[in-house]
Parts: sequence; structure tokens; C-alpha cells
Amino acid sequence: MKKAIAMSIGMALMIGTAIIARAHENVKLTGYLVDAMCAASHMKSHPENADAFAAGHTKGCALMPECVESGYGIISGGKWYAFDAKGNELAKAIFDKTDKKDHISATVEGMEHDGKIMVEKLTAGE
Repeated sequence: MKKAIAMSIGMALMIGTAIIARAHENVKLTGYLVDAMCAASHMKSHPENADAFAAGHTKGCALMPECVESGYGIISGGKWYAFDAKGNELAKAIFDKTDKKDHISATVEGMEHDGKIMVEKLTAGE
């Protein structure tokens, strides 16, 4: 009986670990940085040309107070990925530093969880 209980606990721990690992998948994506407000509006009305929209999204727009407040993310492969608070800070720093007016690309590395990327590293593109 004790052996059966121990095996049941062991199996439950293994299953729980597998579920947690799947819920936090490593990601590395390259795309264009966009604020969440503009991304939401565009993805709702024209998701078919998300990459073209993201490439043309301007630094000026991304640094408007309401856009900064909405947070940031990346559009990669036609999909929107929102950043966590750390990612928002790193994206804002890239927008502040770049001389580009648009085509502001980056590579993000982190863990995807609940529709957001928990950013570990955000590197500006060239």
C-alpha cells in the first residue's frame, strides 16, 4: 500500500513538472517592435499583413505616451507576442536609442507563458 501511494505521488510530480515545462516554452523570435495599442488595433482589422504593418510602424508613434503606457511586443511571422514588464522597459530603451524612424527590428529571447513573453534578452536589429 505504501509503495502504491509513493508511486502515485511520484507520477503526480512528474506530470505536474511536464505541465509546467510545457506552459513555459523557450522562445527566440526575430521581428519588429510595436506598441500593444497599435498592434491590437491592426491585428483586429488586418491580420493578414501584420509583418508589413509592423515594419512600417514608426518610432514616433511607439513613443507617444498612450503607446508607451500600453506596453510593447514583437510581430514575428504574422503573429503578435506581448512582452512582460522587463521586455517593455528593454523595448522602450531600443526605441529611445535608435536613429531609425521605422523598420525597428529586434530579437527576443525568453519564456512564453499565458500569451506573454517573459523576456530574458532583447537585442536591437540592424
